Amino acid sequence: MFKLDLNERFPRLSRAPIVEAVIHWQARAEKPLEHDALKRELAARLPNYPRSDAMHGFGLKATLSPKDHTSIVQHSPKGFVGLRLTSDDGRYVMQFTREGLSFSRTSPYEHWEPFAAAAKQAWQVFKDVAAPVETQRLGVRYINQLAQATSATLRDYLRDPPQCPLSLPLNEFMYHSTFNVPGLPYGIGIIKVMQPSMSELPQSSGLFIDIDVFSTTAIPNQSGPLEDSLARMRWLKNKVFFSLLTDAALDSLR
Repeated sequence: MFKLDLNERFPRLSRAPIVEAVIHWQARAEKPLEHDALKRELAARLPNYPRSDAMHGFGLKATLSPKDHTSIVQHSPKGFVGLRLTSDDGRYVMQFTREGLSFSRTSPYEHWEPFAAAAKQAWQVFKDVAAPVETQRLGVRYINQLAQATSATLRDYLRDPPQCPLSLPLNEFMYHSTFNVPGLPYGIGIIKVMQPSMSELPQSSGLFIDIDVFSTTAIPNQSGPLEDSLARMRWLKNKVFFSLLTDAALDSLR
């Protein structure tokens, strides 16, 4: 039977395979976000993020050709939707948009505490500037890469590797599954992807494990409910990760 135990401790891996960690608040801005004013406000409130790039949305518009009545799909710009900010060292990236805040840490990943603290600082600024009523969806997502894994050695890494019919050699695979968490308003999405080794693109080779824990109900923007949700979602992410990998794979990451 499933039981969430926030007192459970997981091993701290000195060679954690995390290539990107993301906390995402889907929370619509109630205040208008205009480019120039927003850029000035964020530069003053977040001085450690000197690079600021405008983000623009695009829509699709289908029309009929007057000549042969075939469908024509056109990309139509929707204008400014937010800013993408990057930290001094390039390791932290946030997308500050009308639909919410996405905050990510790229490799090398440190630990949860500094990552979460930086994300919460950005979230506080978003709340002050955008004034969202609630968080419609909160997500904690971790993308891991085990670059040394190959299709022939997947059993050394995954507790439940893909089964090959007729003993055929596996080239690549993708497995996507979603789960509900009993008794709690969360869901979990898991994507496992095996990419063939490519010397020219080492960042795209090996086994990728993408774990996305997300809320299934809206969350009030008070610090208490959000803190509680982040703690539970972090635990769920860890529980899934350590349940997917073999003991040998975990030992190689210690």
